Amino acid sequence: MVSSINSVNQTMTQIFLKVQKETQQTSESADSSNDDYYSSSLANLMRTYGQDDDSTDDTYSTGLLQALSTTDSDADSLSSLPQTSDDIQTGSFMDSLKLKLKEMSQSGDGALKAQEMLAALEAGTLAVTDAEKGRQITAWESDTHDGDKIATSVAISDWSSFLRSELKRESTGGYELTESGAHIDKTTGNSASFVRVEDTYVYLTWPASTETR
Repeated sequence: MVSSINSVNQTMTQIFLKVQKETQQTSESADSSNDDYYSSSLANLMRTYGQDDDSTDDTYSTGLLQALSTTDSDADSLSSLPQTSDDIQTGSFMDSLKLKLKEMSQSGDGALKAQEMLAALEAGTLAVTDAEKGRQITAWESDTHDGDKIATSVAISDWSSFLRSELKRESTGGYELTESGAHIDKTTGNSASFVRVEDTYVYLTWPASTETR
């Protein structure tokens, strides 16, 4: 369990640093009038990594890394909790995904986005991608299908590269968002979100239902 948490922490740190570096480089090449816009775009993207909506860039840098410095005692206290499967092909993972989305839908800026994802899950139109394992599958509710399913194989990629290639940007360089706060998948035009389900990160897409902003 400790090893699993440490691995997640390292992955989270790498994603954050790479996305932050990319955004800073983009911002430096733009007019100073766009500074606030880029800062906002980074904030919107990093909200999917579990950051507070009112945090500053500085808070992202220090607060995130502090949060990732989980002590051994903290890890030990979690060892007694039931673990979710990290395989998106399992009913166990889908149960945990649904619980995560329900939790997100209760409050916060991500509530509308989570409600859209829950509706897509129930309608059978929520796509789940695990870029690191090269798997993609349509989410399902375990009470409608007994057992696991087989995912489609997709190109394996680290999350930083995957998000840079998949998320749609505006002409000014910021990430384009829907009215519900979702990102937009560059290839399909569908709404998109990067979500952590316990120790597993997944990229979720679903049919767009609102205009962009």
